[in-house]
Amino acid sequence: MSTAASDITLSPAAAAFVHARITTLGPWVLGAFLDCILMGIILCQTSTFFRTRTQVSSTLGEYYQWLVIVVVGLSMLKTAQCIGVVWVQNVLDYADPDAARLLVAEAWWQVSMPLMTGVIGVVVQSFFCLRFYMLSRNWMLCVPIICAMCFALAGVCLSLANILAGNAKVKVMWLLVHLISASIADLLICGGTMFSLRQYTSGLSRTTALVNRLLRLVFESAFPPALIATIDLIMTQTLGPKLLWHLFINMALGKTYVVSLLYTLNSINEYRAREQGSQEVYSYGNGRSSRGRTLELTARTPSGGKDQIFVQTQVATHISPSTFSPAHNVDKEDYFTTGDEEMSSSDRMRYAH
Repeated sequence: MSTAASDITLSPAAAAFVHARITTLGPWVLGAFLDCILMGIILCQTSTFFRTRTQVSSTLGEYYQWLVIVVVGLSMLKTAQCIGVVWVQNVLDYADPDAARLLVAEAWWQVSMPLMTGVIGVVVQSFFCLRFYMLSRNWMLCVPIICAMCFALAGVCLSLANILAGNAKVKVMWLLVHLISASIADLLICGGTMFSLRQYTSGLSRTTALVNRLLRLVFESAFPPALIATIDLIMTQTLGPKLLWHLFINMALGKTYVVSLLYTLNSINEYRAREQGSQEVYSYGNGRSSRGRTLELTARTPSGGKDQIFVQTQVATHISPSTFSPAHNVDKEDYFTTGDEEMSSSDRMRYAH
């Protein structure tokens, strides 16, 4: 059975669009696919956060809760946007390449894709900037980070405006400003936090272990978005005619910020649950005396309202009655002595809680 070939007449611009479909359509399809995968990861992380978070009511705890709700809501909007772009390009305008090729410059829901990524990035960067301030207690160190965040948001907004106005050269310039500023903000947050944590290193093995654990957490959570933002920046300057492929990275960047945020919060919740009430017991002295030591890492809110981390040590010493003669007449209550000790201010870590 023979089949007749269909002849479709395309304008030169539409023919070029179809011929280069790997570049003109591929980044959107693969970017949406990756975005949906990351959305599933975010939903799992969100479920873990609400299941493991502490029930103690505090201003900071409520801030974390609403922050998670906001970023998850923005992430769901971004996923819906990605699905909508692919649907319009590949279904509604499947037989109309002349309409599909103009979406990247005229359709607000497609043009605003980098804007959604920029908004999500700024929200998450504000969280990490706040934690950096809680650690350093020096707002002057946060000024460069805040300035970089503002430049990043302004750059992506002006880039969007110039795309809709048809000014391609200015659009590229402001997109460059956005990506450079976002990368600088990420690197300043990551580097500043790690440097500030190093200032709390002391001779105490437990404090050193806590610092090392937090350094690893910073590297695992804050560094990946900084790296991906830098890669996105490099791709915009090196791809040339295949510039649209940077959108594959850019579409995933917003979700990477959210994954980083939720990974940090869930790691903190897990560490609290594991460390709270941990206990070490030592025995010595011919079996006639024992010494118990309980270490607890807890969050306290002093009268000043600043959440801090304290390490509380409780020491209990039990003296066996057999070591005393009846003349000692020691009451039962005298066999145990307890004491509470707080770390000195130099060993106190205010890393966000």
